[in-house]
Amino acid sequence: MNKITLIIEHKLVRKILYLFFFVVYKFNLVNVFYYFFFIYISLNVKLKILSDKEYRGKPVVVTFWRESFLKDQKNLYSSKKINLIIIKPYIWATYTEIFYPKEIRGQILFHLSNDVESLRTKQKAIDFVSPVLNKLHKKNLIDAFIFGNVDYMEHQSWAHAALSLKIPAVVMLCEGYFTKYWYSKFINQDHFSLKTKFPFTKVFVPGSSASNLAVDANICSYEDIIVTGYPRTDSTYKIVSDSLVKNFSEKKIILLIAFNEPNYLCDNMWNDVLLEFTDLAKNNPNESFLIKTKRESLTRNIVGDLKENNIENLIIRDDLTMEEISKNLKLVISFTSTFLLEMMCSDLPLVVPLWEDGFKSYESGATFFDLKNSGIQYVESKDEFASIINAIILNKNNESDNKRELRDIYLAPYLHKIDGMRTDAVADEIIKLM
Repeated sequence: MNKITLIIEHKLVRKILYLFFFVVYKFNLVNVFYYFFFIYISLNVKLKILSDKEYRGKPVVVTFWRESFLKDQKNLYSSKKINLIIIKPYIWATYTEIFYPKEIRGQILFHLSNDVESLRTKQKAIDFVSPVLNKLHKKNLIDAFIFGNVDYMEHQSWAHAALSLKIPAVVMLCEGYFTKYWYSKFINQDHFSLKTKFPFTKVFVPGSSASNLAVDANICSYEDIIVTGYPRTDSTYKIVSDSLVKNFSEKKIILLIAFNEPNYLCDNMWNDVLLEFTDLAKNNPNESFLIKTKRESLTRNIVGDLKENNIENLIIRDDLTMEEISKNLKLVISFTSTFLLEMMCSDLPLVVPLWEDGFKSYESGATFFDLKNSGIQYVESKDEFASIINAIILNKNNESDNKRELRDIYLAPYLHKIDGMRTDAVADEIIKLM
């Protein structure tokens, strides 16, 4: 969403909706709540049909906009097998604020609040939503749900209501692969340790590693799990396909996926890599050096850290999509990026720096990668970084090394398949549950 849209939705529309939902919920105006979602979903379905008649008559699957799930949602939205309708944050965040007092709001806190009053509050929300969902279902405006993670607060009332009405409520673990370090952190969260009973029909996971994660976290049993892969990897597959259009020597983009966040546990190595990368840009004026960050604040941090800001072939962006640069990708460098993990389905050169505090981070289990995985190029010294990158840049036959077989073995537990068909596979599994 662009900034103007965000301002309108979150500053103006949310204030109006807050008053609306407050009155509706306080006076138990169930029919008014129903008509709001009737209009919202109907309008969005009609807009999709106007854009493409192939959507006509397809089942309506509702989801809630989440940044961590957004890449998958965007791919599912484009699927012609279902009509995915996305409830925007300005809607779900507002009614959630009305449904639940501040004392129990929060992704984890919500599930830890199990006193009599909190349980009564949660049940009231379920009882309010249930007749609304029942009517929408009978009007063929909600045939199923797909949520991104079991514990998001905004969908709990809808999911409980869906189960009682035998409407499929699928959860996809949108954060389904973890390093060893974060795996342990994840499964030991309080609400998982308490064996909270989450509402869902099935749990979709990207690979066998995520199956184990879900079971170890007491989210579900293996019988509740369907291994589907991630819809987001269809975009990765397209990037890989597009990258084959040009010969290696014609590609110009050397991509560094930034890892300048504290949770990577390797600040010193990041500073080394940034310095070496900028020097490489200066010394290779015919190549394009791109640093991709997650968000604007991280971009600003890097720009502030640079000793030189006038290197013409060095770009630092947080708003570029990978699709925009896919045909010109020559090399990908990062430390523990999930995109780097997904790019293991390609033959593109992939480089992981690994020295000093980076190696300590590796030893603590804070990276996806394993030195046993020879499908990746590891750089174990700052002094070797530039020479290794330069050697890859000059090697016109690099892609013929064919590291796919080595990478596929390592990748399989994390991602079931990267074949450009995961969006349809997920849609098919949802339809089977209807």
